[in-house]
Parts: sequence; structure tokens; C-alpha cells
Amino acid sequence: MTKRRYILISIPLACIISIIISLIIYQPEKGKNHQREESHNATDKLPAKKQVQGVPDNETLKQTVEGLSVPKYNEKGEQTMIMRGESTLLLSNDIYKIFFPEIEVLDSPETDMEDGLPSIFITSDIAEMNGVSNEGYLSENVVVHLDQETQLNTDFLRYLPEKKSVYTDAPITIHGKGLIIKGRGCEIDLVNKILWIKKDAEMEMDGANNDLFSLSEDGVPQTSSEDETAGEKTFIRSSGRLIITKQADANVMTFHDAVVVKRGDSNIFSDKLVIFLDPETKKTKQAIATGNVLASEGVRIARGNSLSWDINTQTAVLEDSNKAEFIQENLNVDARKMIFYNTTGNIDIPGAGSLKTGMKQKAGNKETPAQSDPADNTITIKWAGKMNFLNEAKEAHFEKTIEVRRKDSILFCDNLTVAFMDQDYTLHSFKATENIHIVDKKSHLYSEAVGDQLTWNEKTRITVLRGQPFALLREGNTRQILSPRILFYGNENNVLCSGKGTLYEKRNNQALNQDTEGVDIKINWTKHMFYNETLKKASFYEKAQATRGGGTLNGDQIDAYLDDNKTMNRIIATDNVYFSLADGDLESMEGTEGLGTLLTWDLIQNVALLTGNPKAELRKKNSRTFSEKIYFDITENRITWEGRPHWQLISKETKN
Repeated sequence: MTKRRYILISIPLACIISIIISLIIYQPEKGKNHQREESHNATDKLPAKKQVQGVPDNETLKQTVEGLSVPKYNEKGEQTMIMRGESTLLLSNDIYKIFFPEIEVLDSPETDMEDGLPSIFITSDIAEMNGVSNEGYLSENVVVHLDQETQLNTDFLRYLPEKKSVYTDAPITIHGKGLIIKGRGCEIDLVNKILWIKKDAEMEMDGANNDLFSLSEDGVPQTSSEDETAGEKTFIRSSGRLIITKQADANVMTFHDAVVVKRGDSNIFSDKLVIFLDPETKKTKQAIATGNVLASEGVRIARGNSLSWDINTQTAVLEDSNKAEFIQENLNVDARKMIFYNTTGNIDIPGAGSLKTGMKQKAGNKETPAQSDPADNTITIKWAGKMNFLNEAKEAHFEKTIEVRRKDSILFCDNLTVAFMDQDYTLHSFKATENIHIVDKKSHLYSEAVGDQLTWNEKTRITVLRGQPFALLREGNTRQILSPRILFYGNENNVLCSGKGTLYEKRNNQALNQDTEGVDIKINWTKHMFYNETLKKASFYEKAQATRGGGTLNGDQIDAYLDDNKTMNRIIATDNVYFSLADGDLESMEGTEGLGTLLTWDLIQNVALLTGNPKAELRKKNSRTFSEKIYFDITENRITWEGRPHWQLISKETKN
């Protein structure tokens, strides 16, 4: 009889143990000091009243087990889980009720239980298990201890033995060091140690520890203490899943679908967000937002496919396979990759990109916004090499195959430095070097310019082109101007060539490399040349000389006028005028010279009029005459004059 009673008692007890061992949860720890403080003596029997309260009215109690402690082992004999409970009831419908259960899932048998809580340690007031399916649930004050400082709270948690996981559809809250997470529904993979929050996840983080995606702080390094900034928190929410995993060097949180990050005036929107937290300090180590990323911080806006932030380098990296975009005040930058340095406010772009900025309306310009064309003051810069923006100096440096465009003008170069205004990032000045080439579609004087260095500043609105030994202006294949220093005057489109220079113009649409010696024009000067776009007039100063065919014209100043076809049609020389037709090709005019104060040369008809004060002088071979007006018909090889002439033979002494 005794042997039979022993067998009958051992059968239900073995069932209870086998079912409970297959029960719940995730990464444990081996220290009793981290278990729930026992409010009841595990060796005391459950009071009769409590037993009655734990049994439904339609069920009967079949067995009671006190002070439950059941370990589970893997195939190698290593302990993997411990199940504890103050009291366990076996009901007639094969349902097991466990009061005050505790569950530990161990990483390995070498885990030091005295070092702290296990990776996951679960407690609740009640657990219930189905003896047939082995499925169960925890209810009432369910707490999942994820580590020493982080725990998950919910009202209900179901166990699925086949999946080796627990889950709930009820709201959950996670409390940790410097963060709070809320959401609806949760699942924990006990084998792979992964936690899912099913939807509507919301997280609050201390701002001092988690300054996510700061593109810059106005270029000023952070000097405030954590206590001063701790009040400004970071808030994150998403409509999809939040996945939390534990790695050797980081706790990883991944938000999905309609992710929003907010801290102060900083906002980030994306399809996905991954945050890496230091497992000890719980501070953000790195964060990556991907998919339709839009970040804003005050007046700064960033768009791209991904935006990552790294605490070690204090950098944020914005990327897009097509082009990412960064906007700040009047500054608009496009590139595939941009690197933002939080402590300095600098920006590095390692590849090709484009930048758009503006120019302030010139002081005194009374045009209304409706009258002015915004394109007139918009500057677009493209480059193929790289760009570095220095926030403190408000300067940007560009390298390799650079194109600067403003309305109808384009500058090409290989090295460019641009300075911006402090207040609004409009253009302040720039300097270009290496392989400078300008294309201008507005000027009558030239369409291209080539030089070694180009500068511009907002105060004067003057562009200065320098060349060694000279810079070059060119109008197609018909005209070129050489000068060591060329100044372009803003919207007036006027040009000043400073220093000794030369102008060449080919006639009859002949190319520069073709022989047009008889009709082309060459003008030299020693001081400067100034071109007035409104008057279509080019003025040459000091020891100016114009030659065409066999004719040579000298004067203190020579003015050349252009017609609507961009061709010189008239030349006027003033003061100390000397006109020579000494070339033998002019036949009867060979050796003819004219002296006076004013000469007008019609380049279309190829005739010239010389006057003097009081009279002009004409010299030919060994004689000379004076007259009020002297006409030179170069095409017809004929000279005429008005006024009473006076001829004088020129002796050797007189000629000298």
C-alpha cells in the first residue's frame, strides 16, 4: 500500500516539474540577491483560504507543491533555466497555477550569479500553464528585468514553448537609466535574446546623454555640463515595430515606420531608426536614420536616404545614392555624402556636389522685388572633387572641375575659396585659381576670359582677373584682348584692363589664325583700357596706338566704338595725334604723315578726318602743309583738305 501511494504522488509531481521547466523567459542571472525579496516563507504551506481563492469555482484542486525550484539543462548538461515559485496548484482541467513565479534564463553555467541580475529575469504575481499544450502566461504586476537598471512592466505575458518566446498584446512600459519606452504589444525571443514592441513605440531619453543628429551648434563647441542640459530630453516615436537586441558592445534599438525624433528645436523624420546604446552608461554611441530622412534644426534642414551620428567622432553623416540636400539660410548644398562636425560646425563633402547661394541686393538699388530677377543674384557652384566648409571662418573650399554660374555668366576653375556673410550666408567674396576660364553671354566686348587668378567681393562688386604674363579676353574667333589685370564691373558689364595691353580684331569674319593683315585692327596702350557697355565704347589711354593695314594712328587717347554686331566701326584719337601711311602698300600715300589734335577713322568706309588746333599738319616726302581739315581716303589712295593750305619744303634741319 505504501509503495502504491508513493507512485501515485510522484506522477503528478513529475508532470508539474516537466511543464514548468519548459516555461518562460529569457536571459537569467544566478544570484539570489537579485531575486524578488521573499514575502512568504517558501517552506510554509499555502493557507487554506488562499488555496480556495486560487481555484475557480468550476474546478477542483488536485495537487499543491510548495517552494518550487526547478532547473533545466541542455544536451551538454549545462543549466540553462531556473523556475521558482512560492506555491503551485494542479487543477482538474490540467491547468497549473503558480503564485509569485520567478524565471531565470542563463547564458552559461559559468555565469557569476553574484555579479548582478541575469540578462532577463521575470517575475509576476501569478503564472498559469496548460498541461496539454505547455503554453502559459504570467499576469498581475509582470516585470521583465532586462538588466540591473532596466525593466519592462506589463499586465499580461503569454509563453509559447514551440517558439521559445513570450509575448503580450497589452501596453508595456520599459524603465531604464535615462530612458522610458512605451508601446503596445511585445514579444521576446528567449533563444536569440531579441525584444519586439509591436507598434506605437514611444521613447524618452535624457538629452545630455543622447544629443542625436546635431548638425551643428552654430559652430561653438559645447561647454555646458550635463546637469545644465539634462532637462532637454529627446523624444522618439514610431508607428511600426521597435526591436531591441543585446550585442557584446551595445544595446541596439531599431524603430520602424513613420519614425519621429524630437529634441528642442531639432526634428528628424525617417522610415527607420537604429540606435546603439552603451550597455554600461546607457549613452548613445551611434544612431542611423534611413529611408526618406528629413532633419531640421532651427533654420537648418537636411534631406537624404540616411543620416548617421557618432558620439566618438562627434559627426553626423548625411548620404543619398542620388543626392542629399542641406539647407541653411541662403545656403543650399547637394551631394551624395556630407559630413557634419558637431563641435566646430564644419562640413566636409568628399565627392562631387553643388552649392547654391545668393548675393545681397546692391545698396541704393530701388528696384522692387517684382522688378528684379532673382536669378541675377543667385550663384550656383558645382564641383567634381571635394568641398570643405569652415563654419568659424564662414568659408568654403572647392577642388577640381569647378563651375560657378550666375545667370548668363559661367566661371570654370580647379580651385575656389568662397566666403559668406555671417548673418545669412549670402556671398561675401571669392577667389579662384588654376585653369580659369570665363564664359559670358552678355558682353559686347568679349565672350570668354582666361587667366590665372580671379577675385570678387561684395563691397565693390568688382571681379578682378589676373594673368601671368597676361589675362585674355576673347570674342569668338574675331577679337582678343591681352592685359595683366582685367576688372569686370558688376551689373554694368563694364570692363577695365589695367596695365600695358593689346587688342586684336579680325575683320570680314576671318578667324584669328587666317591672314587678314590688310583689314584687321590692332590697338596697343600703356596705362589702361576701359570699355563702357552702355555706349559700346572702348577707350585706350597713354601712348595708345592703332594700326590697320599700312595705317598707324598714335594719340594720348584712342576711343573705339562697336556696332550692334560687336564689330568696331569707328576710331577716334585725341591729343598729340599722329597718323602715318608709311607702308608701301598704300602706293601714292606712301610716306604720308598727319599731325593734329583729333582724328576720326571710319573703319567701314576706311576714311579718316584729321583736324588740329589751330590747324592740322600733313607731311609727305620733303614737304608739308597746314589745313583746318585733312581727309584720308585709304581705300582710294587719295588725300584732300579744306582751308587755304600753305606748303613748305622741309629741309634736313627742319625734318630733324
